[in-house]
Amino acid sequence: MNIPNKYGTVETYLNQRRKEKALCLPLIDPVNQNLDLLVDTVRELEKNNADALLVGGSTMVDVTFLDDVILKIKSISQIPVILFPNNITGISKNADAILYMMLMNSENTYYVVEAQVLGSGLIYKYHIEPIPTGYIVINAGSAVSHIGHARPLPNNRELISLYSLAAKYFGFRLLYLEGGSGTVLPISSDMVEAAKKYFNGLLIVGGGIRDKRTATSLLKAGADGLVIGNLLEEKNGANKFSEISSLLKSY
Repeated sequence: MNIPNKYGTVETYLNQRRKEKALCLPLIDPVNQNLDLLVDTVRELEKNNADALLVGGSTMVDVTFLDDVILKIKSISQIPVILFPNNITGISKNADAILYMMLMNSENTYYVVEAQVLGSGLIYKYHIEPIPTGYIVINAGSAVSHIGHARPLPNNRELISLYSLAAKYFGFRLLYLEGGSGTVLPISSDMVEAAKKYFNGLLIVGGGIRDKRTATSLLKAGADGLVIGNLLEEKNGANKFSEISSLLKSY
């Protein structure tokens, strides 16, 4: 019996890249972008072995500008562009794929399933590849926690283990542990280790990763990839990002 591959092109690519190294997934927030400066940013990310570019942010509402940002990226780069949506306004027909996410610890059903239902028609219409993703916010005080009505998880191995099992049983193929945009408190390696024990897909970690030491701790704990966002906008951020991207080759 001929059973088709359940993965799309981008997801297959990510899994293949993971066999070679831990994934480097820079996050570009269109809200903070200048199209003229974006070219240099993308070329710097390419030079530092970015595997894919996540595009989106907690406060993204301008779909036209989102389209422009992605078109600009794709005009100069072959790196896959994956949408990181905050709502249906985070969907662009120009993207290669989308993290089709359930915000698992939201207290608002809109972010658990309703936004996904509303967006599904656009994803289908535009032929965007969906990557089934469980999304868990760990730290309080971030924009995503506020916008998504999330009840952030405390630093508790039992809770994250149960959420990771739920993500596995839902059939998610990617689990994203989010510390929150701009947070100064990264997710603990203990939480990553507990999640990895029970989830058998790609485990991605983001939020507060600003140095090689933090990245090393998360990778040793079992993270399959790291999302780097705010660091790219900081002074000397490019140098620190280069150090982290080099580290990813070893895991």
